[in-house]
Amino acid sequence: MVQSTENPVRECAEALVDAIGRCGNDVDRLRQAFKAPMARLMARPDLLSMGIPRQGNNVAFSQYLYYDGQLSILLYQVPKDKPIPAHDHGIWETVFVYRGRLKHVVYQRMDDGTKPGFADLKPVDDRVLEQGDMALVAPPHDIHSFTGLTDETFGITVVNGAYKPDRHYYNPTEKTYQVKGQLNAR
Repeated sequence: MVQSTENPVRECAEALVDAIGRCGNDVDRLRQAFKAPMARLMARPDLLSMGIPRQGNNVAFSQYLYYDGQLSILLYQVPKDKPIPAHDHGIWETVFVYRGRLKHVVYQRMDDGTKPGFADLKPVDDRVLEQGDMALVAPPHDIHSFTGLTDETFGITVVNGAYKPDRHYYNPTEKTYQVKGQLNAR
């Protein structure tokens, strides 16, 4: 019996690293370059059994599919009907829908950020993401919120670099925010 040396997660990660090298932080080019390798990865029905558990914020199931100290590919379950509050990352991040449906909103901050605890946010991308869809949030528009719309909604996030240690969690209706440490947040 010949053993397969195929490692779909590593192959995807290598393609993403190559895309990042070619595209830098050009989010439009990154979106295009990520589509094919992520589509191949998300076509696999066995991803839920491939990762290494990690502590997630606001989610019960979260695991690393890939981590090399710079690039991480995370798989997590998004709770149905539990809104994940608007928050920032300080870095670009993708959201791919592996299974299910996800309500996803990206915000633009309209105020100048000088008044502590105050933030005036305007939605700039408000849509439902279906299985296979993606969103990419990046500074200065790295504030987003999302809600799982089905019982089995799973997302895949790709991040190149480290999240900022303290994130802003926003209440767009009240135009306020709180600063929370990363592991106490999402």
